[in-house]
Amino acid sequence: MTDVSIRIAGAHGDGVESSGALVIKVAAKAGLQVLAYRGYGSIIRGGHSWYQVRLGESKVKSYGEGIDILIALNQDSITNQKSHLNDKAVVIYDPSKVKADELDASKYRLIPIPLLDIAIKASGDPIMRNTVAVGAALKFVGIDIDVLSSVLKAQFGRKGDEIVNQNIKAAAEGYNYQGVQTLYTLRGDGKHRYALDGNTALSVGAYAAGCKFYSAYPMTPASSILHWFASHEDKGVMPKQVEDEIAAINMAIGASIAGVRSMCGTSGGGFSLMVEGLGLAGMIETPLVVVESQRAGPSTGVPTKTEQGDILFVMHASQGEFPRIVVAPRTIDECFSITANAFNLADRYQVPVIIMMDLYQSEHVETVEAFDVDGVKIDRGKVVTDGKDGERFKRYLVTDDGVSPRSFPGTKNLEFVAGSDEHTELGDLVTDMYAGLDWAIEVRKQMHDKRMRKIETMLKNESVFVPNVVNENAEYFFVTFGSTTDSAAEAIEILKSRGRNFGLISFSYLMPLDKEKTRKMLEGKKLINVEGNYTGQLAQIIRMNTGIEIKQGILKYDGEAFTGSEIARKALELVGG
Repeated sequence: MTDVSIRIAGAHGDGVESSGALVIKVAAKAGLQVLAYRGYGSIIRGGHSWYQVRLGESKVKSYGEGIDILIALNQDSITNQKSHLNDKAVVIYDPSKVKADELDASKYRLIPIPLLDIAIKASGDPIMRNTVAVGAALKFVGIDIDVLSSVLKAQFGRKGDEIVNQNIKAAAEGYNYQGVQTLYTLRGDGKHRYALDGNTALSVGAYAAGCKFYSAYPMTPASSILHWFASHEDKGVMPKQVEDEIAAINMAIGASIAGVRSMCGTSGGGFSLMVEGLGLAGMIETPLVVVESQRAGPSTGVPTKTEQGDILFVMHASQGEFPRIVVAPRTIDECFSITANAFNLADRYQVPVIIMMDLYQSEHVETVEAFDVDGVKIDRGKVVTDGKDGERFKRYLVTDDGVSPRSFPGTKNLEFVAGSDEHTELGDLVTDMYAGLDWAIEVRKQMHDKRMRKIETMLKNESVFVPNVVNENAEYFFVTFGSTTDSAAEAIEILKSRGRNFGLISFSYLMPLDKEKTRKMLEGKKLINVEGNYTGQLAQIIRMNTGIEIKQGILKYDGEAFTGSEIARKALELVGG
């Protein structure tokens, strides 16, 4: 067996997430690949929650559908999770707290362990019952007890030897408990990797690109970006928790005008409030990076569930027309690399760049190789530092490529006005003088043409605004963007094992789109659209830009993330087999 799924389930406050985090750390240290995802409600305490950790000998691409090992911390965990148990699944539970009567003992491996009693005897602290359970679970997957002990030493070392030894003892009691045995032998490759969620990778990418200011109003699932910046103030960054999302985007715009690389973040509801500010950035041509991490809507919707329903909204947000770039990282690695590149694109073309995440991409955890933070190159674009005495600076100079020279406040002879009204090359507003005057009409046209010319320049200079194609000679192709991509890639592996030849066409840079190159990549192929919304928004964008209609689709809008096996199963229903 090359992968095993462990799910810890209980109530909010039962330590479900901390137990999952411990499993992740141990597995990563053992040289295994990990993908973990959690399910939780929006209430603080009392509701059911779970944390699934899928361990593999090779790269894991989705969190999986079934459970091989269940740690049931309360009775609800049995009731709510029994439909997800694989045949012969291991169920670890404390018989003094949980009854397993509703499970068929001939179908599952029921492992009653007095978790609470062991924890109290080992430490006097009932909270260590989770450590006992994790110890047992890791024995089942064949991870050496010494690896678990070393992680516990690192995790609790600052609390002193007594706490460390109590945790190690509790874990060992579970590991060596009667009836606990190695069933699934996973062999790590001995390579050290980091385990990160998407928001952390994104934050590191922003930091590597020189982002010094981050503003946000807390909103799931973007909130942990603010937490990351708040915990790294000693690295020269300034986080700002503001009163609302309107303030967040306006502060980020102000920081950018001042010459600081800045970013703000939110979810769909908060982005709705940011829209006017987005238009301001477009009019005054200020570089700006915005993170929009999607969740199930509309309105408050299901705030702790995932969805990809905001793509059309983000692409057309704010009144009028102005160039923008919209990206959607497909992997945790791209959360780092695409975010770093977003700052260069924002500066190079003086446009807003919107990073489309979603709850699954923001919150799921993967093992990744170390990021090359020092290797990120910074391009500030057309920044000028020398002005001429007696001449006003043409901040909005009409240029062939649509990009005007830019200066930072305080630079001699390079002062300018940045107004939300239409303006001349000097920044003087034309609104009050518009009244049908020929010169004002011409200025408006020239400025609008200049801004929109940036799109042509982007497509000419950048190679990223086309999809990526895998397995060019496939019979069918999944078409994806963002976080659905890895699950579709796993589905291709499953389908290959069943003798079916599928390929993948995936988008990470969504706007602007190189229409002609994209059309050539898609035409003549049998396409199946895969995305997390009801209306097939990516398919609409493709049809709008290329004229190609994707007639078959696998759409998901129940708040849960795609798994590879789910996509494979539904693909066979569509094509037969």
